[in-house]
Amino acid sequence: MEKKNRPIQQAANSDIRTSDITPTTSPVQVPKRTPKKHRARVYMLRTGVEGWTENDILRYCRLSSGRNYASELERQLDIQLERIDEKNPDGIGAHLRYRFSCRGDVLKVIQLVNHNAAINEHHGLSQQDITDILNLYPDAFNAA
Repeated sequence: MEKKNRPIQQAANSDIRTSDITPTTSPVQVPKRTPKKHRARVYMLRTGVEGWTENDILRYCRLSSGRNYASELERQLDIQLERIDEKNPDGIGAHLRYRFSCRGDVLKVIQLVNHNAAINEHHGLSQQDITDILNLYPDAFNAA
């Protein structure tokens, strides 16, 4: 028995992956996606004195391994984040809440974010963003 040509089935079984997105006719280049580290760091800055948890990074930034972003900041900038042990709402286990120890650490992170944004050619923090973030951390802020 002769098999009939089944183009739909053949395409589905082929190993060639083609894009279903039609290229734009506009010569304007699509802006780069904001890097993961940038999104995580900006979120950390915007949490203010309340701080953030690993689950917050997952929930609001859609990034896993929230503790890695905090640990990397500590290593890169030679800062120490405050870690607060919090019980889970269900009473089983606990997780860590991180927050910046002082306003100086916040300024270091802001500088890092803008420095990396300039290098990688994506949007950094505007002066208004920086002012809003610094208003979340009082002048006398010292978590420890």
